[in-house]
Amino acid sequence: MEKLDMSMEEENKEKVHVTTDITITDYEQKIFDTLMEVRNLNKLNTIIRVNGGWVRDKMLQKDCKDIDFALDDISGAEFAAMLSAHLYPGQEHKFGVIKMNSEKSKHLETSTMKVHDMFIDLVNLRSEEYADDSRVPTIRIGTPLEDALRRDLTFNSMFYNINEKKIEDFTGKGIDDLKFGIVRTPLDPLQTFIDDPLRVLRTIRFTTRFGFTMVDEIIDAINSPKIKEYLASKVSYERIGKETDLMFEGENPADSIKYFYDFKIFTHILKFPESCAELKDEEFVNEQTYVSLKVSQVLGILIKDIKKDPKFLSAEWPKDGEFKEMQKYLFYSAILVPFKDYVYTFKKGSKSKTEKVHGYVMYESLKQPNKGKIFSTACLESLDSMITLVNSPFDVLKVGCVVKDLGEYIKPVLLLSLATEYYRDYLADKSQDIDRTSLGEVIAKYTGFYESMKEHKIENAHLIQPLMNGKAIMELYKIKGGPLMKKLTDEVFK
Repeated sequence: MEKLDMSMEEENKEKVHVTTDITITDYEQKIFDTLMEVRNLNKLNTIIRVNGGWVRDKMLQKDCKDIDFALDDISGAEFAAMLSAHLYPGQEHKFGVIKMNSEKSKHLETSTMKVHDMFIDLVNLRSEEYADDSRVPTIRIGTPLEDALRRDLTFNSMFYNINEKKIEDFTGKGIDDLKFGIVRTPLDPLQTFIDDPLRVLRTIRFTTRFGFTMVDEIIDAINSPKIKEYLASKVSYERIGKETDLMFEGENPADSIKYFYDFKIFTHILKFPESCAELKDEEFVNEQTYVSLKVSQVLGILIKDIKKDPKFLSAEWPKDGEFKEMQKYLFYSAILVPFKDYVYTFKKGSKSKTEKVHGYVMYESLKQPNKGKIFSTACLESLDSMITLVNSPFDVLKVGCVVKDLGEYIKPVLLLSLATEYYRDYLADKSQDIDRTSLGEVIAKYTGFYESMKEHKIENAHLIQPLMNGKAIMELYKIKGGPLMKKLTDEVFK
């Protein structure tokens, strides 16, 4: 892992344009006005501040649809009750409270409710104190400085004071760190990560999202065995899955995976089944993740090519939310490429069953929904056969049947196959890096393959209605369903 090494000239060079004269939309101002109205009607002295990502994004002149509020002298639940009574008079309280769970490093009780069709979070300013022998903090209402210091990163610790309509940077470092692209924790990073180990992943996400640079102290802290152990044991897999979702839907997923590899934390965020003995060897798994890294890096280039050229590979690609979802599941599939052939056994009733490890990791470890598991299974189970198919003389019937079976996953499978083939042919011996010329040749081969599919009108073969479906065949021949039925329907399709 490279350490931060900046000259004085680089230190004084702005990485991004930052403004403290932020623009508040009419919609946001309506929400602010409502909160101030509740404050005044209830004769409170409360200072209401927006905190975290909204402030950061506004300073970067970006939109943010997630508004969190911090209150200086009242709990979020108390203020939410007043707000609910004001917006919904005579009705039951219309807000929820998310309880803290210190065993899973969730130390904040948060109230959440809808205000003018937007969900907002309300918490009080906090101070957290830890005894030497406990990871469970003693929490009290804190000052703005104490609250800022307990946050993950300096540029996420700033406030917008809606009473006084101004940006507040109590650490004294948030504005400059944002401006100069420095990733730094308000306090000692080792303690910051001990308090909530998920901050390791958040730090990686913001570093790669903005293309910023971590300070050396953060690098040293993440490399600490204690932090890695806490990441594996103290953070729920649901929280890890949500954080990796945000990384893999973002602009630079491959850069995040590079940090996973460099910090050797794959084994701390992926849970393999106990019955798969080979994957309990941490050193072995870390060696295998070189494949994850390189396939992801090639895939990252291909994804960026698609964003520049919507006709990449001569194909039509999904847009907006559908594209982000495809991208996310592709990167999950990419990190599982080296583990695609491993199996595990488990008991179901009195019988033992065997399944692939990658499905277990997607569902049990990364907490992906069933459609994500189906997506990765389609990609990983078809990987080798697709590479063989692309490198063989074009067989219309064979390719058409593959398209029929893969359906909507045909294009993601082609992308992952392209990335994996390039890794195997050019990067596996670790002596070369990605070269656009050689990669261009592999891209051209896959483009030709997809153009042949279009030429023979089989790129949408899965949408072809068969002359007879399975039910009609069973009725005609008076047979029951089973393995034979798949063969019969395939023959009808051909």
